[in-house]
Amino acid sequence: MNKIPLDKLIICPGCHTLHRKIRLKDAETAYCDVCEKALYTDHKNLLEKGLAIALATLITFIMASSFAIVRIEINGIWHDLTLPFVFVTLFKEHFWVVGLIVSFLIFFVPLLYIVIYTFVMLLFRLRRGYETTRKLLVLLSQLRAWNMVEIFLISILVALVKLIGYAQIVIGVSFWALAAFILLDIYLTRQLRIADLWDLREEIYHAQR
Repeated sequence: MNKIPLDKLIICPGCHTLHRKIRLKDAETAYCDVCEKALYTDHKNLLEKGLAIALATLITFIMASSFAIVRIEINGIWHDLTLPFVFVTLFKEHFWVVGLIVSFLIFFVPLLYIVIYTFVMLLFRLRRGYETTRKLLVLLSQLRAWNMVEIFLISILVALVKLIGYAQIVIGVSFWALAAFILLDIYLTRQLRIADLWDLREEIYHAQR
């Protein structure tokens, strides 16, 4: 029996059934025979699309971190809620562990993920860094599960609902930037999967070897 190369096989993320990869046509998606979960997709212009979305995601994250998410008026005094303000307040109140966890999951991990993602796409574009991209893709796979910024947005929405009757609230620019970042981040992590980037890597560097 002939051995199938490992890079020609794929494991279903749902039921862990092993499948042999086949070449797809433009925009086609392969599904698991057992649980019908999507396995991989043939993305047209994946490099250009991935790089553009990665840059847009990075810009929206910078905007979300630079301006007020919401402005709250309590007893005639306006307070600007920003991402740095949340972290600083936690540390000032001596919630060191909570502050470290929140800043790690909501700020540093998402920022590191999107910076690495953008850098990988740039290396792909330049056709450089064969070994570097391998290490960075492994790191991206490990960081992906630690991105919790969407939970932070949900927490803000819940808090705003509770404060509606007690304070005047104005939605800031960063709120919409944060919402846009989350949508773009979901697209990057759910639609342009790490497995697709591994395939793109092999396709790009194969001609050089």
